[in-house]
Amino acid sequence: MEVPVKNIVETVDLTNDDVLLPLMECVVNSIVSLQKTDLISQQRKIKIEIDRGPSISNPTFDDYKSIISFRITDNGVGFDSKNYNSFQTPFSQVNRDYGCKGVGRFTVLAAYEEYIVDSTYQEDSKWYNRKFKFTSDKEVENISLKETQSNIYTTTVSINNCNNTHLLQASAMSATQVAEAIMQHCLIYYLSGSLPNIYLNDIHYSKSISLNDLFKKVSKDKERTFYIKNNEFKIYITKTHKEGNRRNNYVHYCANNRTVGSPRNLKHINSIFSYPILINGISYFFDIYIVSDYLDLKTYRTRNGFTIPKENEDNLFGLNNIISFQEIEENISLIIENEYDTFVKDAKAKNIRFIKDYIKVKAPRYNSFLKNESILQSIPPNLSEDKLEEFLYKISYEARKEIDKNIQSFIDNKTINEKAISEIINDIRDKTAYDVDSLADYMTRRKAILQLFDKFLDADEKGTYKLEEDIHNIIFPLGLTNGDLEYENHNLWLLDERFISYKFIASDKPITSYSQIKSSKEIDLLLIDNSIYTEPEQMFDNPISFGDKNSGDVNSLVIFEFKRPGDIAYQKRKTDFTWEFSDLIEPYFDKFLYESVKKNWKGNQVNVKETTPKFGFIIVDNIPEQLVRYNRNKGWKATPFGTYFKMTPETNLHIEVMTFRKLLEFSTSRHAPFFDKLFK
Repeated sequence: MEVPVKNIVETVDLTNDDVLLPLMECVVNSIVSLQKTDLISQQRKIKIEIDRGPSISNPTFDDYKSIISFRITDNGVGFDSKNYNSFQTPFSQVNRDYGCKGVGRFTVLAAYEEYIVDSTYQEDSKWYNRKFKFTSDKEVENISLKETQSNIYTTTVSINNCNNTHLLQASAMSATQVAEAIMQHCLIYYLSGSLPNIYLNDIHYSKSISLNDLFKKVSKDKERTFYIKNNEFKIYITKTHKEGNRRNNYVHYCANNRTVGSPRNLKHINSIFSYPILINGISYFFDIYIVSDYLDLKTYRTRNGFTIPKENEDNLFGLNNIISFQEIEENISLIIENEYDTFVKDAKAKNIRFIKDYIKVKAPRYNSFLKNESILQSIPPNLSEDKLEEFLYKISYEARKEIDKNIQSFIDNKTINEKAISEIINDIRDKTAYDVDSLADYMTRRKAILQLFDKFLDADEKGTYKLEEDIHNIIFPLGLTNGDLEYENHNLWLLDERFISYKFIASDKPITSYSQIKSSKEIDLLLIDNSIYTEPEQMFDNPISFGDKNSGDVNSLVIFEFKRPGDIAYQKRKTDFTWEFSDLIEPYFDKFLYESVKKNWKGNQVNVKETTPKFGFIIVDNIPEQLVRYNRNKGWKATPFGTYFKMTPETNLHIEVMTFRKLLEFSTSRHAPFFDKLFK
């Protein structure tokens, strides 16, 4: 049965990553030819020449031209009758012992128009020169075969006219890149001591490279063996000095004495090795080569991949002999961690310090992890902050979920014995730790709000005043109601924690009736009739009112009034200090007391009586002594904390006046014990 060459070539699927695979096949064939000679390693030679073609359509910064052809010359045994006949036989087994499958030449024709051979060799004590061409259409064409006076072994293989558009575009690389790719592909020969002398010449750029000089920069560091399901795998660890633009460590899978496919980034196997390895103060990159008879059996015929599953699969059919890359790479990870334990220990310690710093500064919600060494050790090194946050959240979520499940199970089963009690106590202790984490996260937010509030006041003291609405928006955003905003999402705690259980009350007045914001939205803020304003600055008055019920009889009512920070903050009228603090807030309570209809933002009736406890708080920028004296004479008294208050028993009204700075001071003091405990 004859199989047309064209049909075989059409089955070869090359990707951009395989751009140099045809060249590699030719180079390895030359190495095999040299292995058949009696020459010592120093006498075995391979010369590679590059012919450039046109510029690519999307040139890189270096603007290298594409590679149109290669010529590979060696002094191996050549195309004698045995090798020539083997070449004419698809899937020939002649060179099977050297890892050849008889398909490399078809890989060449999947990318190049023609494969031309010019070989001088000795056979039966005579010297011959054989020339032939190999193409998809005409297959093997004999050009000439004749005796020659030459007595020097030499074979030149030319692969001409790259006709694969994608590979041609991908071939725009430097001679150094080509040389390094050959080195990686053939490093296994270097490791086994069978590498010939290889030279590369880029004709267009007049660049010559000795690949052996590149190999000399590689040190063979470790050689180890491991077994998976009775299959032996050998690992070669090589290292090169950090230089140039290289950024990663790589794992190379080998089959039939050559690398297969693209290398795998070592950081995807073990993230500790995401960067150069520091050994005795010198930075190195690793190239790790994996060799096994199992890999030889599982490689594609084109040697650009393996028939090996990526991950462990369910053993539904008793296929115990199947090995996955996951199993192989788990062994690789263990070996390199063991071989470079000092570096690994340092990297893990550095990673734990990074995680702890991240938690302390940016994520106190995970504070309980700081004392949990097993969790810290389980987190992969070199994660970005985003990835670290995802990892920490997953650990926290799964742990909380398991604890809640255990506690609920204890409650449902009602099992009371010493073991069950001991276990539930541990679960409750762990739950408490996670709850403290949540508190720390919440307190971090509060701490940031206090710092922002302080910055606003610092700006005021330097003469750059924030508008009242800026301060107001920190405490409770303008233009929103309790229907738009949950209690946990505002910062009324800045004012007083005592009112945490209160519900907001709003009238049905639009926002334009009391602020500069043009909106018809009805919000949970007490509203003032525009007719009472006599000064422009009063348009900044935005009191916040809230009570313990949304509607019906209100058991208590609280109103906060802010005056705009700045040089007019304390004045009702610019030059007059003969007015009471209560003038700023008492009219609001009167509206609730004496208007015939009081409704909340939903239109429900709100009832406030004389006996209803009422609390008014006025927050101003500054309180001058002249104003203090006037109000003292009107019944206002000083508190030990630097504020002033007045009580009106007839309407059960308590009013207190303080500065923004005092408000910040009080709130900071209330939080100090939490901050000291959580952020020490």
